[in-house]
Amino acid sequence: MATLSIAQPALNAAYVPYVTAEEAHTLLSTALDRFLALVESLAADDWMRPTACTEWNVRDMIAHQVGGYASGTGYREMLRQYSVFPKNGQLIEDTINQRQIQKWGSKSPADLIAELRQIGPIAARKWAYEFRLIKPIFVFHPIGGRLSMRHLMWVIHSRDTWMHRLDICRATGLPFQQTPEHDGRIVALVMRDVARCLHGKLSEQAVIFDLGGIAGGVWKVGNGEAAATIQMDALDFNILASGRFTYDEGRARAVLSGDASLAESALKKTLVLY
Repeated sequence: MATLSIAQPALNAAYVPYVTAEEAHTLLSTALDRFLALVESLAADDWMRPTACTEWNVRDMIAHQVGGYASGTGYREMLRQYSVFPKNGQLIEDTINQRQIQKWGSKSPADLIAELRQIGPIAARKWAYEFRLIKPIFVFHPIGGRLSMRHLMWVIHSRDTWMHRLDICRATGLPFQQTPEHDGRIVALVMRDVARCLHGKLSEQAVIFDLGGIAGGVWKVGNGEAAATIQMDALDFNILASGRFTYDEGRARAVLSGDASLAESALKKTLVLY
């Protein structure tokens, strides 16, 4: 099959530069600041709106974020939250999330905002610069595979806040603030994980992900010459990659060129940890 040509050179997603502690702190702090600004702008009825996480309304999602940042304030709270045993095939984070909702879900909007504003910066700093005893430890996740605690703290926590900010914006119709420096970097790190997710699954071929919008970019995933291109809005792609869209919902928002079966296979197999 002929090599595809695209207007913007594609970056190899597998070689997206990793974060440093300093950059992780910047990503965490910016994600938190933008999340707080959004939450503080919510109208009273926005707090009860349903979200893409179907078991949660907006209030539950914010309570989850407060609980998540609380886990970063010290080893004691982290162990309290993480010492759980999933039931009925649940992912461990589902069980942790349930515990967070139980503890913080009944708090008032004002109390949730005040607590997040107090503990969020503490967690961001500690995730970036502290917890040195456990950062080298690797854990296995059914979606993310073999992951270090450092990756969870430096990459996944800011991505989680970023994704839930997008969830709330889509649930309420409020605008999603974006800049290439922050949101584009979040998406680039997602694409780094997409390359890992699809490694060995593309039949020794490559796919170009041409993601539009402020947070977008063009990435090559896979080995060899590119045989297919997937064009999507960057935010829609992240909704798909996080499992919030079904394949059919994501496919309806994508334009494929080249080897359509290869592109469809890549979309079906794309699932990364948020």
